[in-house]
Amino acid sequence: MNHNHSSEQGQPLSLHTIFEHLFFPEKDSLYIFLILGGITLIGLVLRMLDINQSIAYDEAYTFINFASKPFKHILADYSAPNNHIFHTILVGIAYRLFGEQPWVLRLPAFIAGTLMIPAIYITARRFFSPQQALAASAAIAVTPVFINYSVNARGYTMVILFALLLANFAAILVMRQSKLALIAFALTATLGFYTIPIFLYPMAGISLWVVATYLFAKESWQNKSRQLAVFLGVCILSGLLTLILYSPVIIFGSGLTSLISNDIVQPLNWSTFLANLDPRMIRAWNKWMIGIGSTIEYLFLSGFLLSLFFYRKVSNQKLPLQLFLALGIVILLVLQRVTPLPRIWLYLEAFYLMFSVAGLVWLTDFSLRKMIASPFTERILSLSILLIFSGVFTNTLIMRQQNPVLLDRDRSPEEYAANYLAAHLTAEDSIVATGPVDIQTAYYLSFHDISFDRFYQRDHPVKIQNALVMVRKNSKYKTPESVVKFFKLDQVLDLTAAELVFEYANVQIYSIPAK
Repeated sequence: MNHNHSSEQGQPLSLHTIFEHLFFPEKDSLYIFLILGGITLIGLVLRMLDINQSIAYDEAYTFINFASKPFKHILADYSAPNNHIFHTILVGIAYRLFGEQPWVLRLPAFIAGTLMIPAIYITARRFFSPQQALAASAAIAVTPVFINYSVNARGYTMVILFALLLANFAAILVMRQSKLALIAFALTATLGFYTIPIFLYPMAGISLWVVATYLFAKESWQNKSRQLAVFLGVCILSGLLTLILYSPVIIFGSGLTSLISNDIVQPLNWSTFLANLDPRMIRAWNKWMIGIGSTIEYLFLSGFLLSLFFYRKVSNQKLPLQLFLALGIVILLVLQRVTPLPRIWLYLEAFYLMFSVAGLVWLTDFSLRKMIASPFTERILSLSILLIFSGVFTNTLIMRQQNPVLLDRDRSPEEYAANYLAAHLTAEDSIVATGPVDIQTAYYLSFHDISFDRFYQRDHPVKIQNALVMVRKNSKYKTPESVVKFFKLDQVLDLTAAELVFEYANVQIYSIPAK
């Protein structure tokens, strides 16, 4: 292996050289980039269609409890894993610049979700042909779960974006340990960790792949040990940088335990861990396949198996990255004994799709070359990918127009309830509601400059003169009695005098005076 980039040995590097080295391994034809641009544009449009849909509970919780707070609070408070700190910082900036509309809060996730489309092309191109990389971009552009999370004000699309870029830089490092790639790897890993600590999963799998590639290389042990030392040093550096970024949490804020011992990452006993593992894996797979028919599901699975068992033919990988991504997860799950929520594995779906379509395109290309010996095979394949992608895009738009649920989700019952409260709330009223109604309503009340402090808090009880009790008929707390009992206000409020003052869809508001 050559360990030095030729332009790093004296003269300064131009931005163009740096960009080309880090992101463009091959000089592909112009038509390839035109197709990639079209795919990215259509992916952006699909995401824009949903960017103003009703705010979800986790999005509202992140805004109310973190993004709307002062930055010193964002940096130091990890009392709930909802605070994806790097993402929350970006949401806080967007909110202060543009306001608190749903599209503003979703802007960082939206941008990351759109950038995933060219990013997966860049990463896939390290391993595959331009046509296989284009297919990966097309798949990620139209997959429903990625569209959904691109308009969800959480940090998951940023984690996926950083994971794809990390794999791209890792692919450079297994060929040549350039200083640029080493720096890019360390910084990308740091930003991934600072977004959500679950970045440990893609980091582990990708790093294992790099280490294994070095170990199996046909080189002297002296070279191997030097490569390993440099790479492990970069991994340690990213860990130290991450520790520095989280130091406000550890020193001044919610403490180290909030990061490593919260409810989400608390180790389970072996019997509970094993009992939960299978259902969680099935849920994760079902989430991946939302909006994907069973035929396509089996096609993807076939393509993935092709990419795994014939990885030497399908790609230029020396060792199959997909195997080490899985191995990294297995090792961490055994060590941690946690069963993460399905959304934790979203980054893995991006890689799964990349390898699946790569296998399918390889098989198609192989078959075409057997049937027709044409110099235009690559162009025919590229245009076929564009045509299939355009068909999926058109079908998606048609389905949206025919689905009344999609057409009527621009406003939620909580938004109507907030409008009612803003018009009728008096100084004597306290709002009493459980999750998720309280947080989602509080978000829409913020449009009217009504603080979350107007909601009654069980851990900060105050004297109530009149309660406006909110219930959601399709939740656990579906009656005013159940909400009052939850807050232990049975002896305070006169339930016999409860009056229904607002109702829309599943949300009701009762006015209940104090006894």
